[in-house]
Amino acid sequence: MLQLVYLTWISEERDKYIWEDLYSHSWDEIIGRMYLLKANQNAGCMYPNERVEDDRYQDALADFEQALLLLAEDDVRGSYYVRALADKALTQCFLGQYDAALTTLDQALAVTDKSDKYYHGIMLNNRGAMLVLTGAYSEALDTLHAQLECHPKDSDLRFTLATCLLHMERYPEAVVAYEQVIAQDGHLDKDAGLIAARQGQQPDWANL
Repeated sequence: MLQLVYLTWISEERDKYIWEDLYSHSWDEIIGRMYLLKANQNAGCMYPNERVEDDRYQDALADFEQALLLLAEDDVRGSYYVRALADKALTQCFLGQYDAALTTLDQALAVTDKSDKYYHGIMLNNRGAMLVLTGAYSEALDTLHAQLECHPKDSDLRFTLATCLLHMERYPEAVVAYEQVIAQDGHLDKDAGLIAARQGQQPDWANL
């Protein structure tokens, strides 16, 4: 399974984020943060192993839209407005709306603070995975290689690369990428993608 990361919940201070700097922000922004929290709860990112039904993703999408309306005047463009855009993109992706997800994520990348390499990097990683899901494998490959140059030990990123190479039927390269993940994490030796790559054939993608 490709790894996609919601931005709002990667902070250890997530239980405080709505109310921080309360007195220096408008009520629209405070309420927008609350919608962002509600959206992420519906999307299940508080509990990443929890299976989320499509209707909850739909509810999350509506909440992200409301959050974006309220956060449109957010002074810190690398903050809540960008998180709402980036996390809305993931929710669209989980609903199978891949083209819309890429458009939304590109909007987030366009307004994010490039100096914030951590959040910017996560969004680029997510973009690579979304490109794989849309079948834009060559573009995905360029994005993933560029990210791996910056983060060579990122096993989730390398797994996405392996999956992309497998889709492209570049089996020997896919095997190398999968084996590099195993060397780092040691838990993919029975992965269906790796087995298929070693056999030089496509896996049953629907059941992966």
